[in-house]
Amino acid sequence: MTDTALRKSLTAPANALDLAQHIIEFDPRRPGGYVFAATPLSAEAVDLAKPLAPDPIPWPAGLAPKPVRHRRAPAEDAPLPRADVLVVTYTVSEGYAAADILTPGLDTTRWTQYRNGWPALRALITGSRAPSLHYKRSGLWALTRIGKTRVVVFKSDLHPATDGSRLPIVALWQQLIKQVRPSLVITTGTAGGVGADTVLGDVVVARHVRWDCTKQFSHKPFAHSEYVSGAKVDPAEFTLVEQTLIPVNAKKLPAGNRPPRVWLDSDGTPAGALSTDFFAFDDASDHYGLRTVDPTARAVEMDDAALGLALADAASPPEWLSVRNASDPQMDGPDLATETAQAAAIYEKYGQITSWGSALVCWALIANRAK
Repeated sequence: MTDTALRKSLTAPANALDLAQHIIEFDPRRPGGYVFAATPLSAEAVDLAKPLAPDPIPWPAGLAPKPVRHRRAPAEDAPLPRADVLVVTYTVSEGYAAADILTPGLDTTRWTQYRNGWPALRALITGSRAPSLHYKRSGLWALTRIGKTRVVVFKSDLHPATDGSRLPIVALWQQLIKQVRPSLVITTGTAGGVGADTVLGDVVVARHVRWDCTKQFSHKPFAHSEYVSGAKVDPAEFTLVEQTLIPVNAKKLPAGNRPPRVWLDSDGTPAGALSTDFFAFDDASDHYGLRTVDPTARAVEMDDAALGLALADAASPPEWLSVRNASDPQMDGPDLATETAQAAAIYEKYGQITSWGSALVCWALIANRAK
């Protein structure tokens, strides 16, 4: 199939699952994977010997992330280690970005494959094209330290959009949290920016997430459920990351973009996350009704409400937060197919770069608790 034919196929309404899968599995290091972007971001972005990397981050003294290098590789079927914080991300580009920032020098290709409890999780998968079926695992993980704080960083291969109606990622969340026993859980990655004032590279820190399921999960009792976190967050926690750390690499975003900012739902500022069951985005006409469904939404993604669902009946749930970067802004094209292709092209070009921003915000949340 030609790139043009594949692009038309993926933007057809009937192929929403295929488009979601493309976003999840898109690898910016492989030139053949670019479907929507006319050309890759740069030669560096597709050079396997020289992957796209952030410019050096000026970390505060004693708070630079330091990945743990095990003398003996952990067993792939072993439980995760105990840690203070659990950070989970989802797509290939997000995984690269999480490694760039939170486990510098330890790429995801060197993280540990996670197969603990895989047979039971495998039994819950009904989607035939689920990425985890190809890898025969639930994800990848690494252990890092920020100050004295231990952090497990996990790249999930389970996804609500691809794994079928039994939603095995909920069981995975419960398993990860039981093993790590974190005091803070962060679900993070790319998102569509909601609202005209949310621009490419902005980061949304959400303490409430909700489902907006209109396709494969529309009949589920949780289809429009909302979850609220009790996490306490001070806007001052983001001063350094917003003013100093994110700007280091913001120059890699399109010219004319205002500097990225961090959105937090303080003082009535809308900063919620909306989880859809397909690849949706905001546009000027509010085609998918995202702003109507949730006027507080500033990010639309496909994963975070699964964490809320996993913790819904927990007796003593950990604090949790959604940290999402706008990897595509509000669209304004002549028709929906054009807007879909534009949103996907922007993700292909800038998904990893914008995810550095959300990884830096995760660092800030952890570093402020490490002092």
